[in-house]
This record gives sequence, C-alpha cells and structure tokens, in this order.
Amino acid sequence: MYKKAKKTLKSFLNSSVYNDELFSRSSMNTIIRALLEPVANQNAVSLVFTRFKNKEGLQGLIKRLEYCNNVEMVDVTAPNVLIKDDYVELEFVIFTSARYNFALIWDYSNDPDKNKTNAYFLANSRLVNDVYEVLQLNLNENYKEKFYLHKPERRENELLNEALFNVFKKLNNSIEENAYSQNDDFILDLSDEENRDEKIRTASHEIKNQLSVIDIYLKLIEKETGKNKNIEVIKKADSLIAIWLNELKNYENEEIKEIILQDVIEESIDIMSGVVNQNNNKIAFDKNIKYDIKVFADENKLLSVLNNIIKNADESTKNDTIELKLDIDKNKVNLDIINHGQKIKEENKKHIFDKGFTTKTKGWGIGLYACKKYIENFRGNLELLLSDDKITIFRITLPLN
Repeated sequence: MYKKAKKTLKSFLNSSVYNDELFSRSSMNTIIRALLEPVANQNAVSLVFTRFKNKEGLQGLIKRLEYCNNVEMVDVTAPNVLIKDDYVELEFVIFTSARYNFALIWDYSNDPDKNKTNAYFLANSRLVNDVYEVLQLNLNENYKEKFYLHKPERRENELLNEALFNVFKKLNNSIEENAYSQNDDFILDLSDEENRDEKIRTASHEIKNQLSVIDIYLKLIEKETGKNKNIEVIKKADSLIAIWLNELKNYENEEIKEIILQDVIEESIDIMSGVVNQNNNKIAFDKNIKYDIKVFADENKLLSVLNNIIKNADESTKNDTIELKLDIDKNKVNLDIINHGQKIKEENKKHIFDKGFTTKTKGWGIGLYACKKYIENFRGNLELLLSDDKITIFRITLPLN
C-alpha cells in the first residue's frame, strides 16, 4: 500500500519537477520556512496540510502558524486524521491561499542516516490541486470546500518550477558547504572567513532566543487580551530581533554609551518574567542600591546578555526564585544572577565560555561565549562564580562611570 500511495502522489509531478538532487534536512527546513514565513507574517486566509516526522528546527514557525487566526493547520500525523496511513516515510507540506499554492513532498526512507532526501515540489500550479485530491481520498474529514475557497487559477507552470528548483539547489549547496561538524558537545567547524560566520551564528542564536520570548507572550495575550504591558514587551522583543538581523548586514553596529544599569535590569525582568513563569519560576531584583549606577555599554547587547543568562537559569531549575543582586566594589559594579537548580558539572565549568561548547542536545555553543565577548567589549568580565548542589552564581562585572 505504501509504494502505491507514494507512486500515486508522485505521478502528479512531471519530469521537469522530478530531480535526483539530494537535499539535507537543514535545506528542507530552510525551504519550508521560505515558503511559509509570508503566511505567518501576513496571517492570510489559507489552509496548510503537514506531515512532519521530525519537527526539529520548525517548531517556532509551526507555533506561529497555529496562532494565526486566518490560517488552518491540519497535522496529518495526528490520530484519526487519516483513514489509512499508507504514507509511512513520506513527509509533505501542501498549502493553498488566494495568493499562491504549493506542494512540497519528500521521503527519507532511502537514506541510511535519515538526513538526506529527494524533494518534489510544485508551486502556483493546477497540479497542486491534484496532489491535494489524492490526500483528500485518505482523510477522515472533508476539506474540499476550505481548500478551494480561494483556489488560484493556475497553469502547469514548468518554467517557474524549474526556476524554483535551481534556487533550492543553490541554497542546498550553500548549506552543505557551510555545514558544521557535530559531536556530543558540539564543535563548530568555522570556514576561513571565521569572523563572518561566527557573527552570523551568533546573530542566529540571539534571534532564536527572542523568537521564543515572542511565542510565549503571544500565548499570554490570548489569555489576557488587552493588557498593554504584554504588547510593549513583544514590541521590544521585535526591536531586538531587528537589531540582530541588522547584525548580519553590519558587523560593527555596537553603540556604547552611558546607560543606567538598573534600567536595563528592569527591562530584562519585564521581558523574561513571562518566560520563567512557564517553569513556575520568578525573578527577584534586590534593589539595595538606591542611586543610579551608570556604566558604559551597548544597551541592547547588555540586555541580550541578561536575557540569555536568565534563560539559562530558568532551563536549569523549577519552582525557584532567580535572584539578581548588585554590589559596588570600589570602581566596579558586580551583578550576580543566582539560581538554586541543577549544578554545572565540574568537568564543564572550565569550558562553558568556550566557543562551540554546549551540553544541550540542540545547542550551538554560542550563547555564553558571545555574552562574555560582549561584556569584555564593555571592559568588564563575565564569570561563573559558584555552582554546587545548592546554588549557581554568574557574575557580571562592569567598570563604573
């Protein structure tokens, strides 16, 4: 049954669309994002059918689509959606809207490491409707009326699909060339243009962190409609994303100026409070120093450092109070970020600020390395002061103005 179903779907894909090019999983995720990001951003009326056996790298996008009022997502892997599951290894995204439609189909069954696949895709073509019809025959619910609600009038667009294939092929080659090696602790394999690649990966890491903040606050807004504070937090997270996207274009966009340290701390608490609440944690700021502490730093990068360290603390503990404490030491100020969760292993302590080192299965090994570099750019220091069975303390030290 599996072979028959797979052949039936692929029979709609003409020879100009079929290809022998192997696409990596990273390339497929990038292609899916390129096709679906406009939908997530514009919230256009549309219907999306997905079958993902591996959602790694796409969870954020899928969540955003699920929260779009005008976008209906149908997960074909969910129970009781298919009458009979003939598709086995087959994965796909089938999409329609008033502006464009596409079908993207792939199959990892023939690749031993399950990381490379042949891809079949159609865009702005009547044949997408035919692919949908095959799927509909196997679905419990009838989606025809919704699918054809805004059915675009399309032709068999061979030239467009060939052009798309060439774009995807170049994208795949680019990703393959810049692929990094990975072991249990993740070690980056930087190219000759080390500084450029490092900046790009750092910026990508920060973007990922801020998007997670946005996702959580979007959930809160649904529960607490009309609370302006949450909306302002999202706007701030958006502005941080814009800054880090700009980092991809301009490596030297640092703006060091005199800032009030307590203001940045309060802003970080505003942003991260909703995040840590998901683990039943809270943030407490000891305001023992009543006057303004002035330092020279890039406000947005310092904010990202605080967010990153608080996020790490939140991931290592539950039902805890993450404490922030300030202390003046002659011409310097110390900011301690404290949690009472899982301790950092002795063998990892000397490596946590190393480039490419991580203990997370999906980590990039960039976060703390970048944080330390930013603080050092402000002529300060970031260190792990203590981590045992009871307490973990990270300390940021900055010179006073």
